[in-house]
Amino acid sequence: MKNLISKIINNENIPEIFSYAINNIYRKGPIEISDLEILTYISIYNKEFFDENLDKVLNFMGIFYKKNFKSTTLEELIFGQYRKYIKDVFNEYYTPVQSQILHKIENKKCYSFSAPTSTGKSFVFLKKIKESQNDVVIIVPSRALINEYLLKLEIAIEDTSINILPFIDKINTKKATRNVFIVTPERCRELFKLKEQFQIDLFLFDEAQLSNEESTRGILFDGIVRRCYKNYPEATFVFAHPFVKNPDAQLIKNHFEFDEKNYKQFSQKNVGQVFFHHDKSDSNFYHFGIDKGLMGNIKINSSFDPIKNVLKNNGSVLFYVSKASIKNNKVFEDFQEYINLCTNYQEEEIYEYLNELIEYTGGSTDKNKDYYSKLISYLKKGIVIHHGSLPLKIRSILEKYTNKGYCKICFATSTLEQGVNMPFDLVYLNRLDGTKPLSVKNLIGRAGRSTAEYKFDYGFIVVKNMSNFRKIMVKDEKLSEKSLLEIDEEEKDEEYNDFKNAILNDSFDDELNLTENQVSKLSTDEVFGIIHNLLNIIFENDKIISLETLNEDENEKLDLYENFEKIYSKYLGRDLNHGEQNVFNTAIKIILWKVHGKTFKNICWYRYSYASHSNYRRANKSFPDLLNNLQAKFYTEYSEIPNKNLNPYNALNGVLAKNVDYDFIISDTYDFIDKLIGFKLIDVFYASLIKYYEKTNDLRAIKLSKFIKYGTENERHILMLRYGLTFEDIEVLDEYILFISEEEIVVKKSIYELKENQLSAIKRYINFS
Repeated sequence: MKNLISKIINNENIPEIFSYAINNIYRKGPIEISDLEILTYISIYNKEFFDENLDKVLNFMGIFYKKNFKSTTLEELIFGQYRKYIKDVFNEYYTPVQSQILHKIENKKCYSFSAPTSTGKSFVFLKKIKESQNDVVIIVPSRALINEYLLKLEIAIEDTSINILPFIDKINTKKATRNVFIVTPERCRELFKLKEQFQIDLFLFDEAQLSNEESTRGILFDGIVRRCYKNYPEATFVFAHPFVKNPDAQLIKNHFEFDEKNYKQFSQKNVGQVFFHHDKSDSNFYHFGIDKGLMGNIKINSSFDPIKNVLKNNGSVLFYVSKASIKNNKVFEDFQEYINLCTNYQEEEIYEYLNELIEYTGGSTDKNKDYYSKLISYLKKGIVIHHGSLPLKIRSILEKYTNKGYCKICFATSTLEQGVNMPFDLVYLNRLDGTKPLSVKNLIGRAGRSTAEYKFDYGFIVVKNMSNFRKIMVKDEKLSEKSLLEIDEEEKDEEYNDFKNAILNDSFDDELNLTENQVSKLSTDEVFGIIHNLLNIIFENDKIISLETLNEDENEKLDLYENFEKIYSKYLGRDLNHGEQNVFNTAIKIILWKVHGKTFKNICWYRYSYASHSNYRRANKSFPDLLNNLQAKFYTEYSEIPNKNLNPYNALNGVLAKNVDYDFIISDTYDFIDKLIGFKLIDVFYASLIKYYEKTNDLRAIKLSKFIKYGTENERHILMLRYGLTFEDIEVLDEYILFISEEEIVVKKSIYELKENQLSAIKRYINFS
C-alpha cells in the first residue's frame, strides 16, 4: 500500500484500500492516524461506496452513542452485543473507551489516563460528579476551563441543593446537601483552611499535564496533589491528560500506591481528520498525509478550497493566530476573503449576546462612534475573536454563542489549547509552536465535531508548515516521572526557591497566600510606618477619600501612589525601575477605581477617554483638520512585573486619537486586573494590612484590606461576592435580595421579573421569604 491519497482521489482500488483500513480498526481499534485519514478521504471522494459500508465503520470504531445505530452482518452483531452490554451496565451508550474509564474510576482509589481530544471524557466525568454522594473537587489549569465546567454543570445538574462553586467556600448551608468545587490549583489551597467541613468523594484533575510545567505552577500542582492525598486518603483521585504516553508518571511522581491497572493510555479516536498544506505563495491548498510511505510522498493539489467548502456548507472554521496579529488587525486583512463569505445574521437572532456584551463592556457596534468594538460588531457576521486577555464574562458569552452554532469563523490564540471545548469543522494553524507539541495536538483535536447523528464525523486541518507538523503528530509526549519538588534547581531565583521550599515544608501561609519569608518582609516596623502614612492619606474622617478630592490634590495623589510603591518595593527587596513604575502606577489607579465601586465598563471608559482625547474631540468636532492629526496620549499597557529590564514605552505611539482601539483597552484593562492586581498585588497589600492590624488594632487597616481584596467593605456585598456574584450582578440583583447570610439567600418574588441572563448568577440559591 502506498500513494493512497492519490489512489482514492483517482478512484483506484477503493475496496482494497477500505479493507486495509477497516481491518486494522477491527483488530486494533481506531488508533492509527492513517486509518482514519483513509476513511475520511473515501467518505469525501467516494461517498456512495462509503455510505454502503457506514454500518461497518461505526460498529468497528465502537461509536455506540450514535442515534439509530445499526448492526447487520455477523461481525457487526458482535459489536452490537457489546453495545447492549455497556448500556445494561452503565445505562448509557458509552464507547468502549468511556466504559473502561468509568469502570476503573469506580473500582480504583486512583486512576490516571490519557486520551485524545473528543474522546468524550466529559460525559464520563459528568456521570461520576452526578452520582457522588458527597463533595467533589475538580482541579483545572485555567479560569477559562472553570467557566466551561460551570456552564456545563449548571445545565446538567438540575438539583439545586447541590452547590456548584468556582471557589472553595462554605455557603448556602441551609439548603445545600453537598458541593461541587471547580478550582485552579491556586484556588484549591482554600480547601485546607476548611478541610474539616467537607467530605470529599472525588478529586478530578483535568488537563493534569500542568504538573509538567517548569514553573511555580508545576510545583504548586504537585504540592496540591500531595496535600489532597494526605488530607483525604479515602477519596478517589482521577488524573486526565490528552495524548500523554505515560499517564502513570502522575502516580509515580506524587507517591501514590498503584499497579498497572491504575493507569492507561487510550489512543482511540471518534472522528476522522485529513490534512492540507496552504501554500501562501500560490494560494493553493494541497492534500498531504502524516505517514508519507503510506499516504504519499508528494503533496497533491486539492480541487477545492477547504475553508470555503466548510463555510459554504454552514460549517465553522477556527484560525489559530497570535495575539499580536489580532491586536494589529493583520489577521483580519490576511483572511478577509473568508470574512466576506460570512453574511450578517438577523439582529434579533443574536440580540441577547450582543446586548449582554454591550452591557458588560460599554462597547458599541457603530463604527463611526467612540467605544466601537470589532469583537462585538463581528458577532453580527458570526465571527468570534477569542484570546486569553478577554474577561471570563466575555469568554463565557462567546462560548455560549459558539456552542449554539452561531460561530462561522473563530480567530483564537492559545486559550483554546487547554481543553476549552469549542469544536470546529476546520482548524487552520496560522502559527505552529514546535516547542509545545502537546498543545498543538490538543488544539487540532478541535477539528471535527463528534455528533450523535448516524454518520462518520470528520474534520479538516490546514497548516502552513508541513515538515514540523508531521514530526509533532508522530512524536510521543511523555511527562517527567520526577516532580520539580524533588529536583535541585540552584539556577532559579530566590523567589522561586522560597516558594518551592514553602510547598515542600508545608509552610505556605494559606490564609495570606504568601510564603513565610514573604510575610516576614511585610511585617517590619519600616513597612508598618509606610502603612500608617498610607492610611492617613487614604482615609478622611474614617472614610476612603473620594476620587474627586484625590484628583483635586495632585501632591496627595502622588503621596498615595508612592506609599503603595514603597510597600511593594519592600516586598521585592529593591526599588522599581521607571518602566516598572509606569505599570505599577496604572495598576494602583485601577485598584482605586475598583475601591470606589467602578465597574469594569467604567474603568474601560475612563482609560479609553484618556487615551483617545474623547472629550476634547467631542468639543472640537467642527475642526476636522485638527482632529485628523491629533495623536493618542502616552499609554502604558500591561507588562509583567517585576522585570528589572522593563523600559517605559508608549503602547499607542503613532496611533491617532480617533483610531484608539476600544477592544485593545478592554483586553489591556483585564490583563491589569487579572494578571497583576488579582494574582500579585492583592496578596501583598492584603497581607501587609492584616499584619499591621494585628500589631496596631487600627481598624482602618481592616477596612482597606477588604476594599483591596473584595473591592468593598460592605459585608452584604462581600457575601454576595462569596456566592459568586460579580459587581455587575450586584448592581442588578441587590434590590431583590431581602436577606443574605452564609446559610441562605432570601429574595423578593419580583426577582422573576428580571431577564433570564440577569437571574442566572443567583438562580441556584433562590429562596423566597
